[in-house]
Amino acid sequence: MQKHNRPRRSRAKLEDAIAAARHTSTKAHAHYAIALFHDNNSREAEAIPHYKQAIALGLPRLIRAQALAWLASSLYKTGAPEEALANLAKAKQLASDPELLRFLEGLERRINRSP
Repeated sequence: MQKHNRPRRSRAKLEDAIAAARHTSTKAHAHYAIALFHDNNSREAEAIPHYKQAIALGLPRLIRAQALAWLASSLYKTGAPEEALANLAKAKQLASDPELLRFLEGLERRINRSP
């Protein structure tokens, strides 16, 4: 499942969008955008705090489910399987998209098979 759902932007522009955000929802979306940017560039450790901030600030249900899924994936990749499973469970509760649910099921299997 592809995470990138916005035109490619530079890190500086994404950071500027966070700083310029005047409303909580705008700031949440800006954090989500930079999290995706880092995640899509194999910088999961940098993406994690932005996913967490976006979720904490409040995202619409569909985007929150995706953010939780990508957060779980990043946590797994950076060696935090227990925290990954906790976020994965939250994503499964919110998700309705069959493709996202398939991704979550596959991720859950990978995490549970890991030593």
